[in-house]
Amino acid sequence: MRMMSKGLTARQDSILGFIRDFTGRSGYPPSLREIAAHFGIKSPKNAGKHLDALERKGFIRRTGGLSRAIEVLGQAVKGAVSIPIAGRVRAGEPHLAVEDIAGHITLDERFFNCRDAFLLKVEGESMRGAGIEDGDHIIVKPGAEVFDGDIVVAVLDGEATVKRFFRKGDTITLKPENPDFGPVRIKGEGRPFAIIGKAVFVIKNLGKTFP
Repeated sequence: MRMMSKGLTARQDSILGFIRDFTGRSGYPPSLREIAAHFGIKSPKNAGKHLDALERKGFIRRTGGLSRAIEVLGQAVKGAVSIPIAGRVRAGEPHLAVEDIAGHITLDERFFNCRDAFLLKVEGESMRGAGIEDGDHIIVKPGAEVFDGDIVVAVLDGEATVKRFFRKGDTITLKPENPDFGPVRIKGEGRPFAIIGKAVFVIKNLGKTFP
């Protein structure tokens, strides 16, 4: 028998346990509708009141307005880390990045070195030769040291793209992995340029998509 978490009612503790189990099983938290259906609660709005209490008592954290943006504080699953889903990035011509947090996903650190990382959805086919296709997700580590040949998410002139990174002297080349696309070269400090982070894992789209 699982011990009840201190400070919670029986229903709140059951919902917290369900969120933990669902997240560990699925890799993402349940929606309000799924919580309501599981416990026979009349409406998602009423289920949300229980989540309000769990958040107020410090057991979860949510991103406003998003049904699956529930992060269990503490060790929900051994080795699990919750990372933000931070919009989309273009694998093709540079495209304005969507930086708003779209939710969170829980991943197992035993398989993914993802602490302090974030998830981006890829749009476009310029990195197809590297196994990164339209609709895939990449795990990006901000602040990681970048070497020639690494795949990076970069911002150029205020727009974001994912490419291989190469530096020679004062020239940086962002190289695609598709012959239909040409490289992007940045020479000197004439154009606003920054590296957001290094892509360290790709999660393939096999029919089911993240938010």
